[in-house]
Amino acid sequence: MTTQAMPDPAMPHTEARGAHGDMSLPPMKLNSPVIETGRLLLRPPHENDLDDLVRLADNRSVASMLGSMPHPYTSADAAEFLARNRAGGKGDSVYAITLAGTGEFMGVCALHEDKRRFELPFIGYWLGQPYWGFGYATEAARGMVDLFFKVTSGETLMISCRVDNPASRRVIEKCGGRYWKSGEAFNRSIGETQKLDHFRIDRSDWMRAAAE
Repeated sequence: MTTQAMPDPAMPHTEARGAHGDMSLPPMKLNSPVIETGRLLLRPPHENDLDDLVRLADNRSVASMLGSMPHPYTSADAAEFLARNRAGGKGDSVYAITLAGTGEFMGVCALHEDKRRFELPFIGYWLGQPYWGFGYATEAARGMVDLFFKVTSGETLMISCRVDNPASRRVIEKCGGRYWKSGEAFNRSIGETQKLDHFRIDRSDWMRAAAE
């Protein structure tokens, strides 16, 4: 992963509803740059993303795998997300996932910290369904893992998935995640309780993998 100090002056690195669309998920407070991961460019969301946000996020298959994505996801939801980003009200570690070659918007990823809910900082991400199965989620998640360990002193990062989401489990394992414990959360958008598996990524594991 390479990082470049190329912040968008009109769009701070912030988020309205967390990477999952929930205003109760505050992003971590980082001076986070634009990130290149190879095929992807992770950059601050901006107003030109609104139509793509609605098109990709308004999908029950996406919302059902997240804890708090609004469903249906409307233009008002997207506008609020982008407005709060512009105002700088929710942190500075939220990224639009885009293709490096074309700028095509594909989803959102972020680092979060909410000690009221979880004892560890954690990664959130989602990709639009047309982009599933190409390794983009793994690449974006690895970018978040690298960012966390490079710019913070944190020793452990958490990443979670539904127990019935084997694709996300594979992403987590490819990022160095090791099973930690189970849990559950109520998905307000679709009205069901989700059973979750929580994984830890330790700094020592990240350093070992980086040296290989």
